Amino acid sequence: MTRKLTRAVRCTAAVLAVVAVGAGATACNSSTDASSSKAGTHADAAKGSSGAEAKGSAGVKVKEAAQKGSRTDAVNTSSAAGTSKRCHTGELDFTWGGPHGGAPDMDADHQQIASVQLKNDSARTCTLRGFPGVQLVSKSGETWDLRRSADTPSTITLHPGESTAAVSMNILPVPSDMKGPKRFVPSKVLITPPNETAHVTLDWPYGGAILDQSSATRPGTFVNPIVLG
Repeated sequence: MTRKLTRAVRCTAAVLAVVAVGAGATACNSSTDASSSKAGTHADAAKGSSGAEAKGSAGVKVKEAAQKGSRTDAVNTSSAAGTSKRCHTGELDFTWGGPHGGAPDMDADHQQIASVQLKNDSARTCTLRGFPGVQLVSKSGETWDLRRSADTPSTITLHPGESTAAVSMNILPVPSDMKGPKRFVPSKVLITPPNETAHVTLDWPYGGAILDQSSATRPGTFVNPIVLG
């Protein structure tokens, strides 16, 4: 496990160096150690690839890390049209769970997905399009505004009572028996729907810890656009 950690940290450093010169981060896949062939490790999840996806050992797709310099708030400048029809924070119900089902394995050594289902609790039909603002709050009070993925948003229409939309986050857990990496232990999650200013606060229900990449340019923990759930 210590060897795996050392390799992951070395690869993450290599990725950041390669991103700085605009090249692909294929160096993280060059290890000859037999254990490095396991797809979806911390090193794989942090790579700055061209957008290709690989399946992790548990069948979870490992997406490229968040975009460099991506916004972390809920403002989506390209979706100003039709804002009168958008779903407002107070019209939505937020529940852990979503299109990927189940809970993330916080003892995994590869990327996991945590989702929050959104239900239209209002009496009108409304739409969601874009990236939500997501802020993690640790038990010690530290905050982490998640960067955005490279995915393209689509418009999700919610009729009254429908719950066919979700906030989807890729997270990079730290196994409990892994020594060395800096941990971010989530306690609460603040979620702001696209183009809204009001947020909701949810307790983090899964325990565990996330690899602390809060200051990284392309972290392996990031938020995706609102998706069908």
